[in-house]
Parts: sequence; C-alpha cells; structure tokens
Amino acid sequence: MKNLSHTFEEGITEIKNALLSHEQWLYMAVQDIKLRYRRSMIGPWWVTISTGVMVVMLGFLWSHIFGTDLENYLPFFAVGFVLWGWMSGQILDAAGGFSSFQGVIKQMKLPFPIFTFRCNIRQLIILAHNTVIIAAVLLLIGKGLSWMNLVAIPSLILIQLNLTLLSIVVTIFCSRYQDMTQVINVGSQIVFFFTPILWQAETLKNRTYLVEMNPVYHWIEMIRAPLLGRFPSLSNYLWSLASLVVLSLLAAYFLGRYRSRISYWL
Repeated sequence: MKNLSHTFEEGITEIKNALLSHEQWLYMAVQDIKLRYRRSMIGPWWVTISTGVMVVMLGFLWSHIFGTDLENYLPFFAVGFVLWGWMSGQILDAAGGFSSFQGVIKQMKLPFPIFTFRCNIRQLIILAHNTVIIAAVLLLIGKGLSWMNLVAIPSLILIQLNLTLLSIVVTIFCSRYQDMTQVINVGSQIVFFFTPILWQAETLKNRTYLVEMNPVYHWIEMIRAPLLGRFPSLSNYLWSLASLVVLSLLAAYFLGRYRSRISYWL
C-alpha cells in the first residue's frame, strides 16, 4: 500500500511540475503550428476550409439519407464532427508515443506531461479556428447564437482535462508497445461510428443504452448540447466527472510507475 501511494504521489508531482512549466509547452505548441504552415499563405485556415467543406457536403448527404430536416441535422452534425476532429486529433497524437520527442527526452530531463500538453494545445488551436464553422452553421442554418452557448466553455475545459489525462495514459502505453498505435487508429474509427455524430441518438428509440454506455458520447454532448440551445443532462455530467476521476488515477499511476523507464523504451 505504501509503494502504491508513493507511485501516485510521484505521478501527481510529475503532472504538477509540467503545469508549472506552462511557458515551455505553450511556446512549443505555437511553434509547431507555425512550422507546420510556414510555407502556407493562410496557415491553419486550410484545415478550417477543408473541414467546412466536409461538414457541408456530408451534412447534405446524410440528412437526405436519414430523411431528416437539414435545419435540425446540419447544426447537430457540424458541432459533433468538429468536436470529434479535436478529440481524435489529441488521441492520435498521443498514440504516436514519445517517439517524436526522443531526441529531447534523451538529452534533457523534463516532466513527461509537457510533451502531451504540447500536442493538446496544438489541437486546441486548430479547434479555435474550426469554431468559425460552428458559428457559421448556427447563424445561417441553426437557431443562431445565445447566452446558452456560454455553458459550453466550462464543459470544454472539463472535457479537455479528460482528454489530457487520457492522452498521458495512451502515450505511455504506446511508447511501451509501439505496435499498439495501429490499434488506437482503428479503435478511433470504430468509436466514431458507434458515437452519435453522423446519426442521432433518438433514432435508437428504446435502445438508447447503446449510447448511454459510451463516455465519448457524453463528452461530445457536454459541449454540443449548450451550442444547440439546451443544458447537458445529469447523465452527461456524471459520466464526464466519473471518467475524470478514473483517468486521473490512471495517469498518476502510469507516470509514477513508468516515468523512469520511458527513455529506455525509445
């Protein structure tokens, strides 16, 4: 029991040290965006344009396939699709493990969560650009913007915490077993189709338990619901808070137990 508590304590200390070094990972995340689009005229806006075209085209297609009203379906799909891109981007970055940072890791002693925070902020910057798509769809086709939309801000923070902790666990796991990267890639595609993004939960009628047991659905709904003019449900809050507790324990345990071995795995 003493060893277990010591493991958690070391893991928590590692996360605290990384948070105190916020200037480093914020700077590195911004530099990553600048370097990625340094030869581009409009930078990350290319991602926004391509995502916007995808949302409009798929929105028209699937609304006709499902026989639903475009005014109701497109805002639902646009918000879900943009949020999924943000979530999956963080997890797929994490699936790459620490391999892309091995040069720094082997030369300098830094808290390992710094590299996870760096990738997360990078995806958050892209999400900030893609919010233009959500705003445009809500204004032009949906019910417009309202004060209810502000509820999405604390929800976004809560879900980002969940994603960051999950990213830490995935990164350490994939650094140890590097062939698991493909499993994460395939798994993310399966989760996409099992989560109400293309389709709406109401279509399941009396089989909604299929989505109620999916934590990703609750994460998306925490942000999507206020953007569409309604409060998240109690179930959404309970699932999101419960996953935060579980992922906090897992992240602290993984960091406390394996941080001294990570550089040898690379």
